[in-house]
Amino acid sequence: MATLRDRLKMPPLAVRIVLGLAIGAAAGLALPDAGTARWSDALVTAAGVIGKLWLAALQMTILPLVFALLSTVFVHSADLAGTTGIARRTVVTLAALYALAIAVGVIFTPILLGLFPVTADIAAALRNAGGGPVEVARLPAEAMILGIVPTNIVSAAAGGSLLPVMLFALVFGAALARIGRDRSAGIVSVLDGLAGAMFVIVGWVLALAPVGVAGLVLVAANASGADLLFGLAHYVALYVALILVLTACAYAVAVVGGKARLGQFAAAMLPTQAVAFGTQSSLACLPLALGSARRIGVREQVADVALPLAVALMRASSPAFAVFAGAYGATVYGLPHGVALLVAAGVLKMLLEIGSVGIPAQATLVATAAPPLAVLGIPIEFLAVIILAETVPDMFKTVCNVTMDVAAATVVDRDRPAQAARNLSEN
Repeated sequence: MATLRDRLKMPPLAVRIVLGLAIGAAAGLALPDAGTARWSDALVTAAGVIGKLWLAALQMTILPLVFALLSTVFVHSADLAGTTGIARRTVVTLAALYALAIAVGVIFTPILLGLFPVTADIAAALRNAGGGPVEVARLPAEAMILGIVPTNIVSAAAGGSLLPVMLFALVFGAALARIGRDRSAGIVSVLDGLAGAMFVIVGWVLALAPVGVAGLVLVAANASGADLLFGLAHYVALYVALILVLTACAYAVAVVGGKARLGQFAAAMLPTQAVAFGTQSSLACLPLALGSARRIGVREQVADVALPLAVALMRASSPAFAVFAGAYGATVYGLPHGVALLVAAGVLKMLLEIGSVGIPAQATLVATAAPPLAVLGIPIEFLAVIILAETVPDMFKTVCNVTMDVAAATVVDRDRPAQAARNLSEN
């Protein structure tokens, strides 16, 4: 017999975050302006402390988590790629699709920001949502370049700078892959354990997200009024528009690169996309994606290898997200964001996604979003805005990801018409 606790299950985290956002915004807008009532000022101060504590708890996991993920990315990707011809073709295809996602982000993000620019009021409100305005140091280019290579990795980590640590982690990970699995197994196991423990802590902190979000939003809404809500809506609308462009590119990939018929591909993808929109989980959609691929005509032996690899190694929307969030955050803080920096942010996000194989996307958001922000010099506090605005775009991102996964399978099996003809002639 079901208990009352079983019947009254807690709603999903995304729903609770939205509720926290709504409660914080409503309270912040309803409270008197700063300096007009002592009790109100005390309440806003307390809410700010709660929000900043929650954000600090997230930040404390980023450095060890990023190091563990980047240090093992080459080892894990080599293990997953395997040695079969289908696996090799799949990995090459996924790399090309990641490059396409970065290109889409770099091309269309400036267009969207040019058509619908970030206003000064929106920028101020979003900076407040991160716990208050942050002064960002602008170093000379020479100092920035020299600072990327750490002379002392321990002092670099202690200083809280992500870029030197990330570079060392990548070099260290490449060395681990070079010495072979037998010699690196012990340290890879330790790094995997470190990442696993950090993800557990992130899960604990995210469970408190509704409270932390409510505190941050209350302060920002009280200081900025409705500008915060307009800012979040602006961010979400442009972000979703970019994801829709990338999703459209998935159809082009299937038709041009995979020789699929557009109508057949679109019809076969509809059930999978509907479930993806509802579940926000590419892994949960894998059985449906396999069915979609077979209805399109992808051979079973190809789909059974290519699609699991695609789900494990590729979240196609992630590099485009890194480019968009980087450009948007740089605009909010008035930082330069040239093409080279945006591409670097996209590539880094790609590597982090590969390094977080098997971990749900929601759990990796904090770890994989912080490094691209660091590349552009955006304060880590902007993570608060990303978390606040992630719920709606995540539905569209999952649809994009599963569509691109199946499109990748059609590309891997693009010779299927010729193969079918050869089989028919042999019979």
